Amino acid sequence: MKELPSYTDGRFALYRKWTDEIHDFPMEYLVNQNMIIWYSEISVFDRVKYEMQQAGIEVTMKIRIPRYKKIDSKCVCIIDGIQHEVYNAAHIINKNGFPETELTLIRPERQIEVLDNDKSRAECPFT
Repeated sequence: MKELPSYTDGRFALYRKWTDEIHDFPMEYLVNQNMIIWYSEISVFDRVKYEMQQAGIEVTMKIRIPRYKKIDSKCVCIIDGIQHEVYNAAHIINKNGFPETELTLIRPERQIEVLDNDKSRAECPFT
């Protein structure tokens, strides 16, 4: 009998990066996708962490969620009020045959401002 995957380590709010190019200089914002997704944390091996640190990338977490193909490197996960940028999203089939998505999360170069709901509905193309 196959065991259903459980996602009980935590949850995150999903945001997508959006660049406002209307003004003289582009501004990047986060737009709430109105999704809360539960996850299961998986380990990041020391070798992977070391190799990515050598490239100037700090891995903050690696997590597994039910398969969701709309997550990519233009997304940010906010976990306990902290922004984690999606570095990589791998869509896999787990050992029991269930489709899942593995996310490698990194520390963003800077905190990105969250666009408020009123402004995002009026201007952003994916709200």
